[in-house]
Amino acid sequence: MVGTASTTYGDLLRTPGAAAFSAAALVGRMPISMLGIGTVLLVEDRRGSYALAGAVSAAYALGLAAFSPLVSRAVDRYGQARVLPLALAAHATGLVALLLLTEAGAPAVLLLLAAVLTGGALPPLGSCVRARWGALLTARGRDAEAPAAFALESVADEVVFVAGPLLVVTLATALDPVAGLLAALGLGALGTLALAAQRATQPAAHTGDGPRRPSALRLGGVRTLAASMVFVGVVFGSAEVVMVAFGDERGSETGSGLLLALVAVGSAVAGLAYGARTWRTPLPRRFVLALAGLAVGVVPLLLAPGLLTMAPAALLAGIAISPTLIASFALVDGLVAADARTEGFTWLNSGLGVGVAAGSALGGAVADEAGARPGFLVCVVGALLALAVAAAWRRTLAPAAVVPAH
Repeated sequence: MVGTASTTYGDLLRTPGAAAFSAAALVGRMPISMLGIGTVLLVEDRRGSYALAGAVSAAYALGLAAFSPLVSRAVDRYGQARVLPLALAAHATGLVALLLLTEAGAPAVLLLLAAVLTGGALPPLGSCVRARWGALLTARGRDAEAPAAFALESVADEVVFVAGPLLVVTLATALDPVAGLLAALGLGALGTLALAAQRATQPAAHTGDGPRRPSALRLGGVRTLAASMVFVGVVFGSAEVVMVAFGDERGSETGSGLLLALVAVGSAVAGLAYGARTWRTPLPRRFVLALAGLAVGVVPLLLAPGLLTMAPAALLAGIAISPTLIASFALVDGLVAADARTEGFTWLNSGLGVGVAAGSALGGAVADEAGARPGFLVCVVGALLALAVAAAWRRTLAPAAVVPAH
């Protein structure tokens, strides 16, 4: 054990520049949890169609998954200070266009295109901040502390995904759905520009005149991790939808929100504990074991008959989430070269995004047809498939050849 968690994380945040860039990235990535539900609330309110609202939200998610790696690749090549403001401008253009087109009653195809641009250009701050941690700790000869740094960012992600939707819904209810989306834009702009301004801690850009670096996705290990993350995303997406259905069936919408918060609490506590330890188990094996823990942890969701019994099941289901994500980001950090970190991390997020979209649709369909408790089968199957992919291609996760730097 490396001291207590507070000592370990305190040491990390006292590293010059670390607290500032971590705080900026926390604020700047709030939109990732706000824009999906925010667009649903806006489109349904203005156009009266959940089907169109769902399609626009899905277009945003698919744009994020498809184009975010390209933005991250540009960040690796040209640097965060140059690329992030440009991405922010394109993202803001897409979101403002979506707001105006929705208000004007424009054809659905235009709303979908605006949503794709909104998601595709969203600055990849989660990947950027992890790349900063990697560069900062490598430069100081403290690579062994990277899992603890990634644990901090996983906890920050949990904060984002708990606070963001709550803020959007509150603003939409008290004011207007537009207010929630403008808040997302404002927070994203504030955090993005604050991070881009911190040039001293940004990873070095790689703008050499040699041949362009191959995509990080050409590495077998990155492909294995991204594929596993698709199925982990299925767990996340289905759990969110089915948990809401579970609460509705028992007459408590508030209860479902509290249950989802317990999942986040379990994940955050486990992430802090995981990052505070020094592990002797090889990282690829830890990743597979974390996925096994996730598969076991979601089984009790199938068995809980009521809200009271679901509470400990939800807490248990969250325990393996952060360790799984921390291990996956640490593996990418060891697999790819320094000039591919941001792109490599973003492929994991893209995989998660695709899985969340698929899991939401599958979980909702099963819950509609068979009820909420059978809907949790989607969570179990997703976790088992993630484990199967990682176990079958575990050898690709060893840090052998990496994408060459230029």
